[in-house]
Amino acid sequence: MKRTLIRFFAAFLTAALLLPLAACTKGSGVNSFTWFVEEIPANLDPQVATSSQDVIACTNLYSGLVRLDADGAPQNDLCEDWSVSSNGLTYTFHLKSGLTYQAAGGEATDYAITAEDFVYAFQRMFSPETQSPYAVEFSAIEGADTALAGLTDPTQIGVKATDPLTLVFTLSEPDDDFVSKLALPGAMPCDEDFFLSTGGSYGLTSDTTLSSGPFYLYNWTSSGLFLRREGGDGLVDSLRLVQNTGTVQSAQDLILNERCTAALDTTNASTSLRSISYSDTTWCLLFNTQNTALACTELRQALASGAQQAMPLSVDTSIYSPAAGLVPDGLSVGSVDYRETAGNPTPTLGSAYTLYRTARQTVTSADLMGITLLLPKDAGLTAAAEAINSVWQRELSLFFSVEEVDQEDFETRMADGDYTIAIAPVTCTDGSVYSFLQNFSADGLCHYSDPTYQALLDQSVTASDSTARCHLLAQCERQLLESCAVVPLFAQQKRLLLADGVDGLIFDPYGPVLDLTWTTKQ
Repeated sequence: MKRTLIRFFAAFLTAALLLPLAACTKGSGVNSFTWFVEEIPANLDPQVATSSQDVIACTNLYSGLVRLDADGAPQNDLCEDWSVSSNGLTYTFHLKSGLTYQAAGGEATDYAITAEDFVYAFQRMFSPETQSPYAVEFSAIEGADTALAGLTDPTQIGVKATDPLTLVFTLSEPDDDFVSKLALPGAMPCDEDFFLSTGGSYGLTSDTTLSSGPFYLYNWTSSGLFLRREGGDGLVDSLRLVQNTGTVQSAQDLILNERCTAALDTTNASTSLRSISYSDTTWCLLFNTQNTALACTELRQALASGAQQAMPLSVDTSIYSPAAGLVPDGLSVGSVDYRETAGNPTPTLGSAYTLYRTARQTVTSADLMGITLLLPKDAGLTAAAEAINSVWQRELSLFFSVEEVDQEDFETRMADGDYTIAIAPVTCTDGSVYSFLQNFSADGLCHYSDPTYQALLDQSVTASDSTARCHLLAQCERQLLESCAVVPLFAQQKRLLLADGVDGLIFDPYGPVLDLTWTTKQ
């Protein structure tokens, strides 16, 4: 896994999803950075943190052996140095001496940060009871697979402390991105004595949270999560994660009215603000394969072929561009650029009518009753849905009702599988091609149940290197598109707007990563 880290300087901009600068901090003597979140962080246990707000809080609360710089390269964090054996199977890290955790409010503690804390963190990660989302990234560690399956004790994995400041990882196979993965929240240290003293509430309250990172926990209430550190020289010394309870304003207005320093913008409105574009979302035509008719591969292929004929569609080209594949551009697998390696996965489907006639050998007219095309209101895709429907009517004599529903209803129905065909966004939230494709497994968006597909996904986890893993994931993507469980339509373009004065912020749209370690604000 390789994260796309972006660091913006005066001419090379940085931003985050919603990073409002609160007016209430003016004149307070605190160089504050406020970020609007959908929900207040609820879990600061780094081994299990998954929501975007929890991950970002953990990124700034905890330090690991390394931290990724603006180029995505690992730099020493809590370690003094490291070395790798000639066969790439043994990694030895030497920790800095005199490191200790900080309690809430910046209070000093007697808990020293030692190599044993990293050993315990990885043992927790590979305990089946923890259900850590980060375990899959460290599958190359010796004994990881059997520990995660509950067949061996997690204490037997290849993570050992040879002395208080020396940590040794033993891998069963080389992993060329292993060091970079050590910057993930799941690899942060955890003091065993403190963890056990919390009685199962580790990271859930201020009193059961210790910081090892650049910031400490200052306050945690229903109003927000507030982090602090020693500042100086313009360094941001206060990170505030709060909800936006004010009136609805555009991203530009929030910045220009000094309520935020940066914001995600999905419009094409002209702006004088600094901006950068990226895309983490593919809008797709999704077929619910649990439906009797849509379980037929040939019918899905016929409908997909018709949708391809409807391209290019009537959409706002400043927001939507034709998708080059299902997986968003810009993702990497280890050190390998995914799209460059996978190539264009778009299949050649052939005649929609011929495919449809084949499908009708098993699909009856009754099976086709009740199929509708679902999409969210205000997405700007009404004309696109109508164009696709028009081709289906012309080529296949099929015409389905179009349902446009509000966003909340749309999300609920998609989550419940309460749809037959939908035009829906699929967003990469963690930078992982594997996780993105996992969205389409048997319990996922299309309920696509295919043993070969799942086997390829599983094999990609234990692939010997990034290139091999990339090729396996590419096979998954091609299989999805050839079977037409999903048809990629558009890449949604987004941009990050940023006011002047913020420098050295590291942002990863896929992580999500918002790292203020080196951030200053003038």
